[in-house]
Amino acid sequence: MMKKSFKLATALFGSFFIFSCNSGSLDNDLSEVIKEQNLKPLEESSGTNEAEAMLGQALYFDPIVSGNKDISCATCHHPQLQTGDGLPLPIGTKGRGLGLDRIKAEDRNFIPRNAPEVFNRGNPEWHTMFWDGRVEQLPDGSFKTPAGDQLPDGLKNVLAAQALFPPTSRDEMRGKAGDTRVDGQPNELAVLDNSDFTGIWNKLMDRILAIPEYRQMFKDAYGDREYTIADFGNAIATFEAYEFTYTNTPWDRYLKGDKNALSNEAKLGALLFYGKANCASCHSGNLFTDQKYHNIAVPQFGPGKNEGGYDYGRYNVTKNPEDKYKFRTPPLRNVAVTYPYMHDGAYKSLKDAIRHHTNPEYYLRNYDPAKNGIPEELIPTLKNSEEDIQDMLSTVDIKPVKLTEVEIEYLVAFLNALTSPDVYDDNKIKKSIPDSVPSGLPVDKLD
Repeated sequence: MMKKSFKLATALFGSFFIFSCNSGSLDNDLSEVIKEQNLKPLEESSGTNEAEAMLGQALYFDPIVSGNKDISCATCHHPQLQTGDGLPLPIGTKGRGLGLDRIKAEDRNFIPRNAPEVFNRGNPEWHTMFWDGRVEQLPDGSFKTPAGDQLPDGLKNVLAAQALFPPTSRDEMRGKAGDTRVDGQPNELAVLDNSDFTGIWNKLMDRILAIPEYRQMFKDAYGDREYTIADFGNAIATFEAYEFTYTNTPWDRYLKGDKNALSNEAKLGALLFYGKANCASCHSGNLFTDQKYHNIAVPQFGPGKNEGGYDYGRYNVTKNPEDKYKFRTPPLRNVAVTYPYMHDGAYKSLKDAIRHHTNPEYYLRNYDPAKNGIPEELIPTLKNSEEDIQDMLSTVDIKPVKLTEVEIEYLVAFLNALTSPDVYDDNKIKKSIPDSVPSGLPVDKLD
């Protein structure tokens, strides 16, 4: 139950009166919320195998893991781009450049979904991966993935399982049958059938282990034995968990007892987040995601995952009509820098992303792709016919809420407090990028 002081504060939002309040009363109100929501500060990952993390770093930045040897994990999830790529929709194999300067090959499509950031993905609370949750760790510890029975044994966690799939995607990393690699040789990974996960993974491991430096790195990490694609996934997951777990946000410091870590504006934003704005109904828990699937009528554009350029989201996994257009709730840690937002990068502004939540139908109908930085090539693909809009609205599961511009400012202040100062530390970021990788292929980095 919110105290009277907060009820008074919400009544004054939006006026020209600059609201002054007692910080102690805000702390009291917020402490009740923290207790009710059972919120805890994130903890650093512990017991890291350093040799495994070094192997994972090399694999993460090495284009050797792509069919054409021209794109790495880091191309779309780069430390200098807040572990994303800065684009609404990514550009996969055969593309050139990095970030906003990346150029798509004429004969290739955009990737249908925004490249998510990878902050804190090593946290044990994670049990789903990808926008549609097609990789999932079940309560009994087993995994449900597109590979079915082909998934190898020995995967440590759901993050390790996730790492196995981008190299199998033709548009993302594997390439088309008939492609030529950057070394002029045929792409041996692309000739395999899409459903032959075992064959793709075995050929990928053969390619990696043919490099003596990688064989030594696997030996340093796992001892002298046979290595499998599970080791590949585990190494990348260990690196991501070690390098991109940020636990020193103002919010975490506040949860640890530093009442000065948050401004009054951020505290008011937190009370809105867990109260009137109802953000926590989906962005719940310590990761700020319920890891469930919701349709908030995000504008659709791009090649899509379904016939006609649509993306039905979770429906593609469950085949349940009620899941059409539903996507997994994204986490909000470091959200101040992980733009553009939504499953297709529809909004480049955090404020506009918040505004969309307040009235999904209005913002769906009035969406301006050019204003939101959508590439010219993609603008004609926007699904904005009345039939499209009605279809998207048929499974919407978010209720509109009225927020003033002042309240939106307070929410932004709180969301900024979920962002670690480490994301602005150039020295820390550059240390996560190796100078070279065992294949000798170029490492993506911004000048």
